[in-house]
Parts: sequence; C-alpha cells; structure tokens
Amino acid sequence: MREAEMVAMNSISSRTIGTVVALFGWLAFIALYLAFYAGGFDFWQKLAVFIASGAIVIAVVAVLWIRWAMK
Repeated sequence: MREAEMVAMNSISSRTIGTVVALFGWLAFIALYLAFYAGGFDFWQKLAVFIASGAIVIAVVAVLWIRWAMK
C-alpha cells in the first residue's frame, strides 16, 4: 500500500511541476515575443498571438491533468 501512495504522489508532483513549467514557459514566450518579434504587428495581431498561445498552454496542461484523472 505504501508504494501505491508514493507512486500517486510522484504522479501528482510531476503534473504540478509540468503545469508550473508550462506556465512559466508561456510567460517567457510572451515576453520574448513582444520584445523581439512583434514590432511590426498591430495590437489585434499581438492579442491574437497571446490568445492562441494561451489556448495551446491551457490544452497542454489540461491533457496532463486529464490523463492523471483517468488513471
């Protein structure tokens, strides 16, 4: 029983770490994108990239947690 509890904790901790890494990676992407690549775009194009990249990160995090919940 002890091993099953430890596996569950490792699984939850790995999902949590993955979520934090995905969010910080997204924030780094947005900062670098706005600083170096978005100079020629108008506000709406920048907003579209922000929303699309946020949707991708949310989907990745959702897949991480849904796969854990299905076990």
